[in-house]
Amino acid sequence: MKTYTARLEREKDGRWTVELEEEPRVHTWGKTVDQALARMREAAALWFQTDENQIELVPHPVLPKTAGHTVEQARQARDHARDADRRAIEQTRKAAAALTNRGISMRDAAAILGISHQRVHQLLTPETTPARRKAG
Repeated sequence: MKTYTARLEREKDGRWTVELEEEPRVHTWGKTVDQALARMREAAALWFQTDENQIELVPHPVLPKTAGHTVEQARQARDHARDADRRAIEQTRKAAAALTNRGISMRDAAAILGISHQRVHQLLTPETTPARRKAG
């Protein structure tokens, strides 16, 4: 799979023009961002003589400075939230294991952790851990 940066600009008439930053001769437009990106994927596949499924586009909208800054802050906040969520899940898994290893039931561990006993079971079952899912 090949990744390209799709530079998006909103025109005065409301449509979106898009071009590949890596190859500006590949450009198209759409009424919506999704339509413009779909058309760009098709155009890039034709230009590079490959299958559309082999084209990954990273949208790069051209925005006014303040809007661009706000969008970037929102992206960073979502990234931090995903990281915090992963850490919370891992810490909860460790806590559930520590409690049940001391002979505390899954239901009691769930009450202590403030989650359902089903979630405790999920966290402690090796088949549901990310490493096992990838390997299996």
